[in-house]
Amino acid sequence: MNSLSTQQVNYLGEQIDKRFNLNRISGFGESMPVPRQTAAQVLLDYFTDENDIVTMFTLMLVNEGERFYNRGLLIWGKEDFIAVLRKHKWIYDPGLVHFLRDPFYEREINLLKKIRVLDLRGDFPPDDIIQEIARVSRRMGIKELEWRISLRLYDVDRKSGDLIKSIIEMLLARQNLQQFHGEIFTCLRELATNASKANYKLLFEKYHSAPEGITSETDYPEFLRRFKQELGEHGSARLLELARRDDLYYTITFQSTGEALEVWVTNNQNITLLEKQQLLKKIGMQHAWESSFDGESDDLAEGAGLGLALILKILGSLSQEEQPLMVVFYPDTMKIGFRLERTCLQHKAQDAPPAR
Repeated sequence: MNSLSTQQVNYLGEQIDKRFNLNRISGFGESMPVPRQTAAQVLLDYFTDENDIVTMFTLMLVNEGERFYNRGLLIWGKEDFIAVLRKHKWIYDPGLVHFLRDPFYEREINLLKKIRVLDLRGDFPPDDIIQEIARVSRRMGIKELEWRISLRLYDVDRKSGDLIKSIIEMLLARQNLQQFHGEIFTCLRELATNASKANYKLLFEKYHSAPEGITSETDYPEFLRRFKQELGEHGSARLLELARRDDLYYTITFQSTGEALEVWVTNNQNITLLEKQQLLKKIGMQHAWESSFDGESDDLAEGAGLGLALILKILGSLSQEEQPLMVVFYPDTMKIGFRLERTCLQHKAQDAPPAR
């Protein structure tokens, strides 16, 4: 009521739903002016879905300060409502002017508590870890196991990759879903590769390009060219050493609940605004009003999200979700991952041809 004029209310409603017509819905008729308080109440009564409410508020933020319909848009209580949405796991990115729902927030479930976090940053005994997981899962003796395992690492090498693959295969076997372990591991490995590269970019900028006056914010094409050159000449070896020195790691979380399997990767740092835009575009999360997502130079094609096409192809065959790959940006953290409904996997398993 305080932020929007009647004409702005009608405009906002039409942007969310083309069928919205303030005069018709309010019953005032096409020629009668609708009071501002009535217009605001009609808008709130019409859009009750949580996603619509967030979309509506986002549109207000996009137009904040703009003057249209003879009135500037000043949003009352903006920070308070952003705080309310955050409590409901809607995380606001001011650079993108965009809310992303965090689907990976913690749930209280029955975990494999003794091996909840596996630290793979140094030397680790893979055989001992596998035996411990097998022992604990057998003791639980539940077909629909509920557990969460998190792994901290700098990069996925052969040793850690083999361990992760073994863990996934063993735990899925306890639920008769072992046939999907290869596809799930492939998605996880690609997400982990992107997480490593995001950290490597941060380290490359800190120790190599920034001292020479080239940063990802001031000259991204040149920064990216130099970063590609570093990988071409040295691979990830030098950057991996820097990651170990700065202890810049990421976390892989693999979780099973009664309803779904969830996999996500968390970086304890964020990526540039341009890379966020590229990433959202590649996974299909952009909105119509975000014109800055349009177009992408070949010089910038290496941005965040390598391997996403492969992940989306696999998830498209395992999930019925319209948006199978999800991401959320906190101010100092980035999460990306997916959720596979158990019933969908079971139906796919039943439809699969028998093994020879």
